[in-house]
Amino acid sequence: MLLVSSVIVKAQNILVADTLPELRALRFIYQNDFDQYNRVDIKSVDAPVQRLLEIFYCRWKEIPVAFGPQRQHYLALLVANADKLEKDDKPGPKTSYYKICTYLFIAEYYSSQNEHWAALKYAQKAYPLLTDAMDKKYPQLEYVFVVALYKYYLEHYREKSFFYRAALVPLRSGNKEEGLKLLKQCAANPSIIQTEACIFLSHILMHHENRPGEAMVYSEELHRNYPNNLKMTELYAENLIRCKKYTEAIPLVENLANQNSFYFSAPGHFLDGLLEEEHYKNKGKAKAAYQFCLQKEYKPIEYFQRKAHQRLNDID
Repeated sequence: MLLVSSVIVKAQNILVADTLPELRALRFIYQNDFDQYNRVDIKSVDAPVQRLLEIFYCRWKEIPVAFGPQRQHYLALLVANADKLEKDDKPGPKTSYYKICTYLFIAEYYSSQNEHWAALKYAQKAYPLLTDAMDKKYPQLEYVFVVALYKYYLEHYREKSFFYRAALVPLRSGNKEEGLKLLKQCAANPSIIQTEACIFLSHILMHHENRPGEAMVYSEELHRNYPNNLKMTELYAENLIRCKKYTEAIPLVENLANQNSFYFSAPGHFLDGLLEEEHYKNKGKAKAAYQFCLQKEYKPIEYFQRKAHQRLNDID
């Protein structure tokens, strides 16, 4: 009975996604089917949503966008959107949400470029809007999503080091488990942030909480829904290996390792190293795979490169 109910809910979610142009457009972006995205008529969608879709289009078409030739165009889209939102003469809850997203995207961009003061400036712009959303308890899933991220990551970073604990003292406390609960609520219901909620849940549960079995629910669904999206492939392949499902991971890892983009091939070789070390018990091939991952420094994949260093040290 529970399985039947789950299938019905999934079917209802798909029907909603097929009828709302913004959800259809987002689905094509996540599928990396950009031609189909351009065929979606989004003229009926509010202008701020159209601009947000354009930002997502740029963000996913050239990943990682902050390190590619479109980075200045991407930043210009974000800054222009922030400017238009700030000039809204009738701001309401929706405008506030779009501002939060835009400010945080800009902060993320500047942080990736090591421009920390610029990143802090935009994070500070988002903070009062976030706390206002928490106070007013907006029920919209988009608001639930940003509040969930705040609640989880604030406490995650407070636990990370004394530096973060000191720096974050003035900010309102969060709650990691409550943040995860809210993210799961977002992942279970159709909205423009449903897929993002699944991505964050996969990442958090696997990398921060060491709960790969629980993460599998989300990484498997992401890969099933978006098989042509290599980021979803990467998440699922890593999750399979963490759950010791090596045979299922092999073709996914091969696909990643054979990509021309170092952004995908290096993580693919790191995961291949895990397969060689844990599944095939071949330490020589594992070391070669880890060393390939480290052949050049590249910030967007620093997580995998840090792990490759650790595994090489453990093997030696």
